[in-house]
Amino acid sequence: MAEAKGINPEITPEVTEEVKEMAAEVKEEVKQATAEVVEKAPFLASWEKIRPIILFYTVYTMAVALLLALHLVVL
Repeated sequence: MAEAKGINPEITPEVTEEVKEMAAEVKEEVKQATAEVVEKAPFLASWEKIRPIILFYTVYTMAVALLLALHLVVL
């Protein structure tokens, strides 16, 4: 879509680094949220029960990183 408007921003190393830092922050938040869930509900600690939660947050993290990258590219 950006190309259709004649916009062709370069993805600089600074932008790439910023997206990596943001993704790392989100990853850390996911780890903390998972630890909090296990702490508050230890019966969920079994892999079969916690796996869907981890998968959800993994997909969420990837979506946030993608949206941040797209936002930075459009800017």
